[in-house]
Amino acid sequence: MKRETSLLPEDWRVHLPVFEGPLDLLLHLVKINKVEIYDIPVLTVCDQFHEYLSLMEELNLDIAAEFIYEAALLIQLKSRMLLPRPKTVEGEPEEDPREVLVQRLLEYRRLKEAAQELAEVERLRLGMWTRKARPPKLDVSGDDEIDLSDVSLFDLLAAFKKVLVRYDREHPPPIHLQGEVFSVRDQLHRLLGVLEPGRPFDLLDDLRLLSCRAEAIATFLALLEMAKLNLIRVHQTEAGEILLYRTTREIGAEDLEAIQG
Repeated sequence: MKRETSLLPEDWRVHLPVFEGPLDLLLHLVKINKVEIYDIPVLTVCDQFHEYLSLMEELNLDIAAEFIYEAALLIQLKSRMLLPRPKTVEGEPEEDPREVLVQRLLEYRRLKEAAQELAEVERLRLGMWTRKARPPKLDVSGDDEIDLSDVSLFDLLAAFKKVLVRYDREHPPPIHLQGEVFSVRDQLHRLLGVLEPGRPFDLLDDLRLLSCRAEAIATFLALLEMAKLNLIRVHQTEAGEILLYRTTREIGAEDLEAIQG
C-alpha cells in the first residue's frame, strides 16, 4: 500500500545528484540479506528493490531512469523464476535465469573495487605532495556532490524506513482539522541549533521524538540539504546508529534561498 504524503506540499521535489545507481542498490540488498551473489533470492530482492523505489518516490527524490529500467528487469526475472523452466537435453546443465544478473553484478563489483583502489592511491599521493588550498565552493546550483562519508544513501533510507514503520505501527491515523506543513528550512535551522561542533548527534533518536511523519520527512530532507552544503558529516556506527557531526562551514543567505520547501 502506498503511503499518503498529503501533509507535504505537492510542489516539493528535492534535486540531488545521482551518486549511486541501481547496481549499487542490488549489491546493498545482497549484503543485507547475507546471501551469495551466485544464489540471489530473486523474489525477495525484487520486492525489497521496489520498497526502496517507493520510499524514494514518497520523499520526492529524483529517481534516475536506470532505476526504473532495472526494476522492470527484476520483474521480468521474477516472472521467469516463477514459471516452469523448459526441459533441457539430457546431460546439459539447466539454464539459470539469474546468470545474466549475476555476471552484471560481478563485473560491476570488480569495477567498483578497482575504482576504490585507485581512489586510495590518489589519497596517498595527495598526502605525500603539498598542494594549494582550494576555496570552498559556494555554488549550490545542484551540481555539487553530497559527501556522506562512509554512509550510503541506501543505509540512510533503510534507517529512515524503520522510523516510518514504527510511526505506522504505534500511531493511529490522526484526525486533522487543518493540515500542518513543515518547512525544510525550519527543520534545517532547528538542527543547526542543536548540533554542536565536535559532539555527535543521534539522528534516529531525534526522529523518534518528532510529532508526526510529515515533520520526520521534512527533517530527513533538511539532513540531505545540509550534507549537500557541507554543513554536517554523517557517520554510521557498527551498532547501526546514524550520527551527525557539525562542520565549521557557516550557512549563507544564498544557501537558504536555494533550498526548496
